[in-house]
Amino acid sequence: MKYVKNRIFSSWFRDKTTKQAIPKSPFGGGMRKIILVSFIALFPILAFSQQPDRGQSPIHSYLQEAAQNNPELKVKYRQYLGALQQAPQVSTLPDPELSFGYFINPIETRVGPQQTRFGLTQMFPWFGTLNARGEAASQMAKAKFRTFQDARNQLFFKVQEQWYKLYKIEQTIYILRENIDILDMFESLVTQQYETDQVGQVDVLRVQIEKEDLKTRLELQKDNKQVAIQEFNELLNRPVEQDVVIPDSLNQKTLRISTEELEQLVRQQNPRLMKMDFEASSARSSIEAARKEGMPKFNLGIDYMITGERDMALTDNGKDAIVARGGIQIPLYRKKYRAREKQAEIQLRTVQDQQRVMENSLQTELNQALRDYHDGQRRLNLYKEIQIQRTQQTIDILTEQYTTSSIDLEELLRLQRKLLDYELAREQALVDQNTAVTRIEYLYGKHNANPEAIELE
Repeated sequence: MKYVKNRIFSSWFRDKTTKQAIPKSPFGGGMRKIILVSFIALFPILAFSQQPDRGQSPIHSYLQEAAQNNPELKVKYRQYLGALQQAPQVSTLPDPELSFGYFINPIETRVGPQQTRFGLTQMFPWFGTLNARGEAASQMAKAKFRTFQDARNQLFFKVQEQWYKLYKIEQTIYILRENIDILDMFESLVTQQYETDQVGQVDVLRVQIEKEDLKTRLELQKDNKQVAIQEFNELLNRPVEQDVVIPDSLNQKTLRISTEELEQLVRQQNPRLMKMDFEASSARSSIEAARKEGMPKFNLGIDYMITGERDMALTDNGKDAIVARGGIQIPLYRKKYRAREKQAEIQLRTVQDQQRVMENSLQTELNQALRDYHDGQRRLNLYKEIQIQRTQQTIDILTEQYTTSSIDLEELLRLQRKLLDYELAREQALVDQNTAVTRIEYLYGKHNANPEAIELE
């Protein structure tokens, strides 16, 4: 299909090698114009239908590569791993205290002088304090994981969005090249007709002007493609000049659930909201820990005292002494404990207010994405089913009118340009619709995973 129009023009040009002028018809060259306009009318159908397929989309492998290589994502994941190490630090008993004492002036006792003392003391906080501290740290670590999860989902969205952008640029380059090819052939045809005085020089200049405009647009798209490839490779943290497999066709993504179900999924699965749930739980545990830290603390200890022997026969002569000790630490100065508890309560209220703000923001983002989805869907149907077909029908009608010279070449070129714009707009609408679906998937956390399933180097 790709080379059909080339073969048609080649056949026509072979007939022109005889150097014979085409006689003018009674209608002012009507048959010649029918041939020319037929090529214009046929081109959009040929160009639009030619969509080679390279096979299955490689986007999934790109997403995996981005998850493994993106340095920003690795930072978020290691922050989560670091937060996991906080719970064992705060939920463990304080280190025991080992003491040693030497009596400079030994204390004389009945069984001998006390010379040296060893002591071991362990402090115990109020019941449940360690569990509350550990739970607060554990919930905060879960919040860190949700931060990593949101960063990964956002990365996946950016990779897919950039991939769609590359597809749009590639399709634009293809469509522009096809239009330039047809204008090249059309220029040759009109030039030969000008040489035989069947058309004026204006027709030749019009085709050349149109072709140069398309060439300029084509070069811009080539530059855009290079920049877009670099941006795509940066997301995957690989050499910016590395090739990217760009699809020749793109499947239309559609939503299969209602708006109400989407809103529920966003509230339940969005990592940013889930993060705040864990932060709120952490704040509640911090409040409990602050209250318990204001309760008395206990300590238990044991002392071992070495006793020297006397120079006489005594019962238990030189027997060492063992002393068991117990104590209580009374929190008389309550100001710091009340401040710590108040701080945790303020943090809880702050997180709850942030949750309401985030819920409203996510609702707005979802509504915007749904708007973009429906708009892209409408535009896609408009260009694909209506505008392109109607423009083609108009070209067919003008082809018949052209035989009577009621319109000039400029009108047909304008319609061809309009058809080109519709084809580009169709691809843009397809990209916009797919991008909107991808954004909705990001908002409800389609790519959420368990911590155990994440393995980053």
